[in-house]
Amino acid sequence: MSPATEELSPRRREILAAATTVLAQQGNRGLTHRAVDREAGLAEGSSSAYFRTREALIGALGDFVADRLAGDVQALGVRLASCPGDHERAVAEVSRLFSRWLEQPDLLAARLELTVAATRDPRLAERFTQWRDDLVAMVREVLSGAGTNDGTTAETLVAALDGVLLASLLLPARRRRGFVSDSVEQLLTGLGGDPDTP
Repeated sequence: MSPATEELSPRRREILAAATTVLAQQGNRGLTHRAVDREAGLAEGSSSAYFRTREALIGALGDFVADRLAGDVQALGVRLASCPGDHERAVAEVSRLFSRWLEQPDLLAARLELTVAATRDPRLAERFTQWRDDLVAMVREVLSGAGTNDGTTAETLVAALDGVLLASLLLPARRRRGFVSDSVEQLLTGLGGDPDTP
């Protein structure tokens, strides 16, 4: 977790949670202090008192979203460490994480919006690269346990899983979990190979 996020007051967290929803539902152009105040049910001008400029709001929101994702990835790492070499369990744990993210569609959509913004903002890019690198490292461990040690395979797989999450948001809600679960299993098993095969 970044120091900035660790020090957030309850009101700042409330504002950033509302900003996550606004960004997810209205896109980057719809993210304004006024829209955030409305979403949070606060008096107009409240969010700008905490985040003076739009750039400050986006920067803090980038930290907020990246830290939530990083926390999930770190928890996944703890669970994977408890089952070294168990490819089936590793596939299940990665699938469970992605299914949990599906239960937070605003977080996913905001992450996608911020990822696009990060292509033009080096600070945002750095924050999003940190948690993604951790996820790549964990997937690399899963593949290594299945006998695949190619570092680029893990990066390709995480990129493919990003595509799965994006595609799932376009599906009816009732189909998302099954689609993600099946896709994660196919990708991890397909690229990782069958651990029982010599």
